[in-house]
Amino acid sequence: MFGLTWADVLRAQAADGGKRGRGRAKQAIFIFLPGGPPHQDMFDMKPEHPEAEIRGPFRPIATKVPGLQVCEHLPKLAQVADKFTILRSVNARGFPLAGGHFGGLCWKCGNRRSTAGTPKYPAYGSVVAKLVPTPHDLPGFVVLGDLNSNSPGMKENYLGPAYNPLVITLSDRPRQPKPLSTDPRQGPDFPDITRLQVNAADFERNTLLLRSLEAQLRQLDRAEPLLGAMDQFQQKAFDILRSPKLREAVDLSKESHQTKERYGFSVYDSHDNPSKAGNIYSPRVLAARRLIEAGVPFVYLDFGSWDWHGGPGQLEKALPVLASFDAAISALITDLDERGLLDTTLVVACGEMGRTPRFQGKNGYGRDHWAPAQFVFVAGGGFKRGAVVGATDSMAAYVKDNEYKVTSLGKTIYHLLGIDPDHQLYTTDNRPIRIIDDDKAPLIHEAII
Repeated sequence: MFGLTWADVLRAQAADGGKRGRGRAKQAIFIFLPGGPPHQDMFDMKPEHPEAEIRGPFRPIATKVPGLQVCEHLPKLAQVADKFTILRSVNARGFPLAGGHFGGLCWKCGNRRSTAGTPKYPAYGSVVAKLVPTPHDLPGFVVLGDLNSNSPGMKENYLGPAYNPLVITLSDRPRQPKPLSTDPRQGPDFPDITRLQVNAADFERNTLLLRSLEAQLRQLDRAEPLLGAMDQFQQKAFDILRSPKLREAVDLSKESHQTKERYGFSVYDSHDNPSKAGNIYSPRVLAARRLIEAGVPFVYLDFGSWDWHGGPGQLEKALPVLASFDAAISALITDLDERGLLDTTLVVACGEMGRTPRFQGKNGYGRDHWAPAQFVFVAGGGFKRGAVVGATDSMAAYVKDNEYKVTSLGKTIYHLLGIDPDHQLYTTDNRPIRIIDDDKAPLIHEAII
């Protein structure tokens, strides 16, 4: 009825936390860059190449790391380059549907894309929610923003719904309670706690959502035979929603105007916000920092829209996204470091793929999808500071040094979190499967302390 059985609950209660070791990282923030950002126009520039399209439209600038140049539209990240590492040699080449948006979603779970012959691999956050101890009044896995069809492992995976994320949107408008069904043929509507989504304004406007849920509970109370369906998982979900700590964490009004400006709140992305609602991404990054401070083990968010194909207007689309990314990510890294949290908090940012060496079409800036090369931005939690791992050829087309696959990144992330990536978990039908289902993938030792 609620999407969970007692077997699910017992399995959740029996989660084998003993398989977690002593990793450097205690928490993680995973920032997905949907669409596939252009590596050669951001962190792997080729300014000496004779072809203008390969050099790209932007000039490189120096960073605090000798020899590392970044795009001129990332000046704030250039000033904190000594705090993060760029991976230039990790890709998904050879994976199913690599180079496409759906094939590239393997980056969200560290495994190959699920196919008809493989299980539905859980996202990083679901595994962390299962194996990493979580404060009793906080969720183990939070998604900031909306889940859509491009969210593999978050809505449905082999661990079952007990480890689905709590999804929090950051609109300033509280949602209206969904009216209860009065159709006797359907019975009452029930709150779907297994895929719970709340609006931050619901916390800030005096528990509007809680009143809605409690009203539904009162209706359940009148239906005594149904009351027994409320198990410990649902009860914990309600307790979390009532948590002052969670409400405090997503209340961005607690932050100063100066802090919001550092995160780029005023950067307007005309492509993604046609209603001129303002920057929707920087608030997610600031909320992620606050959730980490509160003690949430794993936070996920989408940032930007990076699918810049060839054609008129693509450059105008790119500039505000780059400016927003530069402000928000540099502020996040600086804040975590100044608060003493960076050494114990992993930060990972990547997209599905890189982009082609040459422009797509003849009508202006823009590149097509490209699986053989891309960048991965990593910081904190045991990753080195101020390093570059791997290299691409003169066209930024193919990895020429220290090539790794997505599964190696996945193993490295889990290793730093103290989770054995070769440890077996069990599907809902009790089938054993390794967390990272690739016995040949090595750790990316060059990137870790």
